[in-house]
Amino acid sequence: MDYFQILNLIREPFSNSPEPDLFYQSPKHVRCLQNLELAVRLRRGLNVVLGQVGTGKTTLCRRLIAQFAGTNQDNDAMETHLLMDPAFSTSLEFLTTVAMGFGIAGKQKTEAAADSDVTDWQLKEKIKDHLFKKGVEEEKIVILIIDEGQKLPDFCLEILREFLNYETNENKLLQIIIFAQPEFQQILNRFENVADRVNLLYVLQPLNFKETRGMIQYRLAQAGEPGYTPRLFTRPGLLAIYLSTGGYPRKIITLCHQAVLAMIIQNRSKAGWFLVRSCAARLVSAGGKTWPSRPLRWAPVLVAVSAALLIFLLVRPMTTDSIRSPVVPRQETAESSPSTGQDAQIQPVRHEESQKGLAVQTETAQPFRTAEKTNEESRTAQEAARDEPPRLLGKLSLKNGRTVWWMLTDCYGENNERIFRSVARANPHIKNLNRVQAGELIHLPALPAEENPLAANRYWVQLAASKNLEETYELYRTYKLEAPSLRFLPYWNPRQGMVFAILLKEGFPDEAAARRSIARLPGALALEAGVFMHQEKDTVFYTR
Repeated sequence: MDYFQILNLIREPFSNSPEPDLFYQSPKHVRCLQNLELAVRLRRGLNVVLGQVGTGKTTLCRRLIAQFAGTNQDNDAMETHLLMDPAFSTSLEFLTTVAMGFGIAGKQKTEAAADSDVTDWQLKEKIKDHLFKKGVEEEKIVILIIDEGQKLPDFCLEILREFLNYETNENKLLQIIIFAQPEFQQILNRFENVADRVNLLYVLQPLNFKETRGMIQYRLAQAGEPGYTPRLFTRPGLLAIYLSTGGYPRKIITLCHQAVLAMIIQNRSKAGWFLVRSCAARLVSAGGKTWPSRPLRWAPVLVAVSAALLIFLLVRPMTTDSIRSPVVPRQETAESSPSTGQDAQIQPVRHEESQKGLAVQTETAQPFRTAEKTNEESRTAQEAARDEPPRLLGKLSLKNGRTVWWMLTDCYGENNERIFRSVARANPHIKNLNRVQAGELIHLPALPAEENPLAANRYWVQLAASKNLEETYELYRTYKLEAPSLRFLPYWNPRQGMVFAILLKEGFPDEAAARRSIARLPGALALEAGVFMHQEKDTVFYTR
């Protein structure tokens, strides 16, 4: 019995073959298809789609062919030809393959092997005559689709350039679509006479979290009984898939397949965070260091969606209560007695414990040990970190599809010339901040804001807080997919040290309004949300 039948599915949902009927029409892929179809119908000539390995180029290619095949009853019928591996050794081999694909050189390949008199020029003339007959006399649109375009030798690009010269006064006789990996851009840069003829250059980006979830649910719906969509993944499980794969469709399919197999073996009805993470770890071990593409280090915040709250903090011990409501309350000492002033102290307002059925712990939770530090060493590091404001907020790795400009805007609240110069000085290893490669580490200097960005007479909703810059920032980027009106708030004070928090962007006039806003949040965000009124007087903020 196939594994999908055990789950009451009628077909395999996570096949790694490029099946067009399982193609999930994400906004990115739909936009690409629409642009390509429009360019082909207008007979604009050369179009290029770039994307990293696993972004769905081959599936998109097959979908495009199926889409064009469905228009053959139109007046402007399509004739589509596909080259899957263009790693040719000679120009004659390339021309012969194209001619045979067009159906005009059935004997050329044999003749070329036995008769050296068959020339490139002869084949080009035959192809030109064929394109004129199809495009002008029969009024057809002839399309040549090339997959794995980064393998095209230089002489093939020159021949393609000549093909683009086959035209009437109104349009090109051959429509060329090249699907390639990003390095093809460098090839185009070397061939300006080809790059100048590119009508459409579309860069295919990985899916975001919402699209990743949509793709998984779509495939399950297609594989289930009509009208029935199996729910095989919990929400934390879906988020773990997104973080493990970086939103690359091929990796998503591979990981989902492994998770479903593990779920069957372990006799589970759903795959959650830890099951998905363990499957991703096995894939990393089997496939090398390049997979997965996103860190899996912020489980402490994400597993809050599950029935019981599990506490994981990297540096500083906190109470269970303070993790439920991410605002860390000030500990009372002789020097920090309650004050009636507006700016005196954080005033957390937490949900009632009975609302979520969580056990109340009033004692400080014991910190987890790490492989490198004992509890005593951790406490020493924490005390040292709280002595004075930091000079560096931390380091962030630039992810695919992001820019330094947006990263700085997220972290500092704005990105003006002074901030940009300060960041440039903190990163002497980067020659040009406007041209940073994905994976590069960006050092973020601690640039105090001139004033408190939080109005004292407002109530603020905090969704999460952590000592770790990268974890909190990745969580912020993920949360923004479902609640765009968020702000990233780094701050420091002598009691808590450096804290990175995620808040709703707008404050509220009273506590009731703040609580109502929490009730409207998606479940994963609302569970950890807390309300406070104002920060302590000696808090230093690093966002505007």
